Amino acid sequence: MAFDPSAFMNTPADPLPTAYEVVPEGEYQMLLDSDLKMLEVRKIEGVSSKSGEPYLFYQIELSCLVLDEKVKQKLGRDKVTARMRINLDLDEAGKLNSGPNRNVALGQLREALGQNKTGWTPQQLLGAGPFIGRVKHVADKKNPDVKYAEISNVAKIT
Repeated sequence: MAFDPSAFMNTPADPLPTAYEVVPEGEYQMLLDSDLKMLEVRKIEGVSSKSGEPYLFYQIELSCLVLDEKVKQKLGRDKVTARMRINLDLDEAGKLNSGPNRNVALGQLREALGQNKTGWTPQQLLGAGPFIGRVKHVADKKNPDVKYAEISNVAKIT
């Protein structure tokens, strides 16, 4: 069937959903998306509403593909994702700080993927897995009725 933009403009439509259904909370086998656009390093800066002090940090955001067929069927999608955000502790040179209590969440992800070795680069995350990811729902700051599926913990598949 060919799409006809003119006919589309005059075609009646039923009401549409106004919110996305998200991955149910739980633990699932996952892969990291292999698309470079799904691996993003973000600069986060602002002023603390509590202390009034400025802050600046970097965060890596990853798109995780949920492999569970029941979840895909429930949500009616072929590709189901949840996001993972990891704050980065950087040294003065802009490299990952490997000191105590630094980059623990990234270390846990690398360990779950078998990548916690010398010489590692963030690009190696693309398409990596599978691993177990725990999905938690996080409410939108502006609208608490809107929920996002975020990965809160990871583990190696044994």
